[in-house]
Amino acid sequence: MQIALSQSCLVCKQTSNSAICQYCTDDLTLFDIDRYHHNLMLSPKINKGLVNVDFPQVLALADYQWPLSKLLTGLKFSKQIPNAHALATLFVKHCLRSNSVLPQLIIPMPLHKNRYLFRKFNQSIELTKQICRLSQLDMDTSIISRCKSTPAQTDLSAAQRRKNLRNAFAIDATAAQRLKNYRHIALFDDVITTGSTMNAAYCSIRKHHPSLKIDVWSICLTLTH
Repeated sequence: MQIALSQSCLVCKQTSNSAICQYCTDDLTLFDIDRYHHNLMLSPKINKGLVNVDFPQVLALADYQWPLSKLLTGLKFSKQIPNAHALATLFVKHCLRSNSVLPQLIIPMPLHKNRYLFRKFNQSIELTKQICRLSQLDMDTSIISRCKSTPAQTDLSAAQRRKNLRNAFAIDATAAQRLKNYRHIALFDDVITTGSTMNAAYCSIRKHHPSLKIDVWSICLTLTH
């Protein structure tokens, strides 16, 4: 006889059979990705918010809103790994299950080594691990590195962010050679605001492999207009 395991919903704390109960899931306002053919750059609002990027495609779960913002904050600053599983489950179910063309590889956004040594945690890697486990995709954290330690982006304008990120990412010769084995990859970050960080990484990869199809994925978008 199979015994049903219960847990507490990460949002409402009520007993649930999943990390986020069905009631809380039903209350979420998620992007209509089918309407935009799995490319939110076709949404006028999102396209307007990402005006200074080179990548032509973006896929995300929702706006940066409660309770997703609470789960992301708990993961980033308190290392609450169950949040990564819950968010990845939502992302895979909503964004990937109906997508017939998936990448061969997911590359999570790297941190500079100094920041990683200080925090000893990269929330984008933890989310990517869970997404890969649920979707049977591969992850590689060694292709691109953040070689420039930059100040926090939070209080910078879009133009300041772009200047801040100039030459922030690097791909060594070995990694560049490995990239040539792929036709289609995804770059993943937990949250995209102006798109400057993601765009800097995207352009670094594109420089080494111009014909590579690069999807841009994120849990949330928090766009400024």
